[in-house]
Amino acid sequence: MSKLPDPAEHRRQFGTLTASDRRNVVRAVNRGAAVEKRKHAPLAVVIAQRQMRLWRYAWILGGAVGLVAARDGWRAVAVNAVIGMLMFALVGRYWYTRARRSEQANLALMQGKGRGKPTTRRPGATGSAGTTRTGDDVSAAGRWLPRRRSRE
Repeated sequence: MSKLPDPAEHRRQFGTLTASDRRNVVRAVNRGAAVEKRKHAPLAVVIAQRQMRLWRYAWILGGAVGLVAARDGWRAVAVNAVIGMLMFALVGRYWYTRARRSEQANLALMQGKGRGKPTTRRPGATGSAGTTRTGDDVSAAGRWLPRRRSRE
């Protein structure tokens, strides 16, 4: 298992990558997935941790949105601040969970456990033949729908 680089080493390693490799690492973190190359996994973990640190406290910046209405009175400032904090909290939660998912997938990749994909299927998920795991046929109401390709 490789270890996570310290900040100076991370900057050096990330700086030596080509622009497309850097873009692929950041794109994998933003998508909540593991990177393509195993040697880039420690870099992706550090980037995911940095993004998690940012998005954990991003909701606080929503209070600054309220200052836009400073001329309209304190009530308008308070309402805008609450709305801004709520919006930043929702967006921050979304990106935080993606970064955490990417961190876990890349840690699994670093440890040699694959790409961190879940091995269990959802209950009631359909197989390629259109039957559920229990062997039941698809309901009559769903037979007219076009079949979706499997994502596996």
